[in-house]
Amino acid sequence: MRADAPPPPVMPMARMAPKPAADMQAVLDAQAALGAKPIERLTPDEARRQPTPADGAKSVMAARGMSTAPDPAVTTRDLPYGSDPMQFARIYTPAGAITGAAMPVIVYYHGGGWVIANVDVYDATPRAMAKALNAIVVSVEYRRAPEVKFPGQHEDAAAAYRWVLANARSWGGDVSRMALAGESAGGNLAVATAMMARDMRLPTPRHILAVYPIANSIKTLPAKRENYNAKPLNTPMLDWFAHYWSRTKADAMDPRVNLVNAPLRGL
Repeated sequence: MRADAPPPPVMPMARMAPKPAADMQAVLDAQAALGAKPIERLTPDEARRQPTPADGAKSVMAARGMSTAPDPAVTTRDLPYGSDPMQFARIYTPAGAITGAAMPVIVYYHGGGWVIANVDVYDATPRAMAKALNAIVVSVEYRRAPEVKFPGQHEDAAAAYRWVLANARSWGGDVSRMALAGESAGGNLAVATAMMARDMRLPTPRHILAVYPIANSIKTLPAKRENYNAKPLNTPMLDWFAHYWSRTKADAMDPRVNLVNAPLRGL
C-alpha cells in the first residue's frame, strides 16, 4: 500500500442517508457532474485536485444566470505570517471602508478536515462577513496533513492569531474588537486558538463562532450513526481525515481536538 493511500474502506452500515435540502442537492449534483468522487476513496492529493463544493455552487449559479465573480464590494490581499508557503492570510476589507476609522477584526479558519481545501475554496464566507459586518476578516491558510500532522494546524492557527494582534492596527483594525470564527476543522481551530490566547494571557476574542466544529472524537455518537452515509459530510470521511491528520489514536483525545472535554471557562 502506498504511504499516501486512503485507509482501508469501512463496510457501510445499513441505513438511509438523510435527504439534503434542495439547494444543497443541486450543488452536490453539480459537483458530481464535474467529476467529483467520494473523498474517502482518494489520496489527499487526489482529493485536493478534484472539484469542490464551491465549484458545484458556482456551476449552479452560472446555470441560473447568476454572476460567479467575487463581490467587488470587498477587496483582498495576501500576506505571510510565517516562512512556509502555506502560512499566509487573506485580508478581506470592505471597499468603502472609511480611512482612519478602526474596524472590528475577525480571524477566520477554513474547513477541510485539516487535509483538504484552502482559502480559495472557502472564499464566500469571509467575503460575506466583511461586507455584512463592515469588518476586516483575516482568512488564515495553514499547513495541511499528512505533510504536517497534528498539532501543526493548531500551531499555525495560534501563530496567525498572534500575528493579527501585532499587525491589525496597520490595516485599520481595532484589536479591542476581535472575534474568532471557523467552519468544521476551522471551527475547532477557532475555539482552540481562543483557549491558547486565554492560557498565554494574550488579548482574547470578544466572540467565537464555531460552525459545526470538530469537537468530539467518539466514534459511537448517535449522530455518527444517523448520518453515516450523509452528504456532503459523512462518517467514513471523518475517519479518512483522522487517518491523515493524527499521529496516534491519543491525538483524538487531546483537548485541542476533543473540545467537549476541554476547559472552556473564561472564553
